[in-house]
Amino acid sequence: MPHDRSHALVLGLALLVAAPAHAQQFATIPAPAARETAVPQLAAPEIATDTLPVWERTLYKTLTYQAAANLSDLALYGVLLGGTAVAGAGFFAVNAVSAASLYYGFEYAWQTFGPPPEEKTNQTIAQKTVLFRVLNSSRNFALGYGFGGSVTVAAGFVAANFVTDTLIFVTNEYAWDVFRPGAPARSQITPSSLAVIRGRP
Repeated sequence: MPHDRSHALVLGLALLVAAPAHAQQFATIPAPAARETAVPQLAAPEIATDTLPVWERTLYKTLTYQAAANLSDLALYGVLLGGTAVAGAGFFAVNAVSAASLYYGFEYAWQTFGPPPEEKTNQTIAQKTVLFRVLNSSRNFALGYGFGGSVTVAAGFVAANFVTDTLIFVTNEYAWDVFRPGAPARSQITPSSLAVIRGRP
């Protein structure tokens, strides 16, 4: 029996020696990498912006505004100031040059230092309209006094012009918000489209 015990002891020692080697071998087997689903990096949606430079947009807005405003002013001149056709031609020329210069300078400064077209609201349009009316009413008073010859006639011209020109100014603002040229906006990614990209229902 001593021989059997020594044989069992040798076998046990051999197992103890081999165990760390097997453990190290299993430790070196790399674990399967977790499957990852690549999700593309999505850019934030981009709001359509005006593609025209400030000077060009201002020029076009001046032309559309003045086309209506000058005709309205000429009609008021004939009704309130009672001028002749010759004087009307002079009024039209002076009014067109002074009004276009004022509008272009005002609009260019507003677009340069004011809120961008994409951030325009009803409140900013109201503020812009009031500020322009103050400046333009002063010009109209000088124009009415110069061609009408009295403070009363000039004041009446300013009052009538305040109504008609305000409507033209506001209409021109909203029309340009609707029809102004813009860059194409990027399509917006929704949660449902993200799920499709990830391969999940």
